[in-house]
Amino acid sequence: MKIVKAFVTKVDENAVTLNDGSRISCGMVVWSTGLAPRDFTKAISLEKNKAGQIVVDQFLRAVSDPNQRVYAMGDCACCSREPLPCTAQVAERQGRYLATSLSASSKEEVKPFVFQSSGMLAYIGGYQALHDLPAAKSQGFHSWVLWRSAYTTRLGSWRLRMQVPIDWMKTYFFGRDTSRF
Repeated sequence: MKIVKAFVTKVDENAVTLNDGSRISCGMVVWSTGLAPRDFTKAISLEKNKAGQIVVDQFLRAVSDPNQRVYAMGDCACCSREPLPCTAQVAERQGRYLATSLSASSKEEVKPFVFQSSGMLAYIGGYQALHDLPAAKSQGFHSWVLWRSAYTTRLGSWRLRMQVPIDWMKTYFFGRDTSRF
């Protein structure tokens, strides 16, 4: 597998063209990109951006709500001051922020939401991954180990934190067909 550091500029029935002019031939292209708003978000009569996200201020309040009692977060929200990526990392931080700010005893205690990225991890198949962390960027098997380790820490229970790595080891050594056990 070759990691290509380029943007896709064109997709046709048998190739993908990159911004450097190179073409990657293929038999089938599966393209998954962009997000569409849910019907619920579309139906709400609040100001939205071109992508259909509810425009919010730095406190995650809908800017078009005169009472400032409507909040939006995650993929359905776009901060007017600083648009953020639609990732689980952003949504989780926004959720924690809202939980803390809504339970604050006074509005003076609440500070604006500020997102600090912890970096990005991506599994690309074949025991290979990419990582883009504040301290370093890399790719390969060691990034895959880092990705798996980070994933394991996000599991909800200790039982899953033990079971999932065992399942990964079985898959690594025996493949996905577990009927051989």
